[in-house]
Amino acid sequence: MKPGTGKRRARFILPGLYLALALYLWVDFTRTAHDGLANIGLMAITLPVTLVGLLIGSLIGESSFILLPDGFGYLGNHVLYYVPAVAITALLLWLLGRAIDRRPAA
Repeated sequence: MKPGTGKRRARFILPGLYLALALYLWVDFTRTAHDGLANIGLMAITLPVTLVGLLIGSLIGESSFILLPDGFGYLGNHVLYYVPAVAITALLLWLLGRAIDRRPAA
């Protein structure tokens, strides 16, 4: 084995832990009252996507959250936002983990 090469698994651990937490939050979300406060957890766990959505909405002058669709029912609207947002956030964490794994060992 080359010096400095070890088991570097941040690229799997970070998104794996994130996906477990995201699944927990989704289950919790589906069991809570359907009000505006229930969305906070979903928006917080997908913060990078949420910030992009808020920025886009601000730029075009939209008062509602632009990335949350309408017309598919309460849970349908949220799942259409949440699944892609979780996938994008998990990808960002995978890229971060990959960068961590590629750092030279100290």
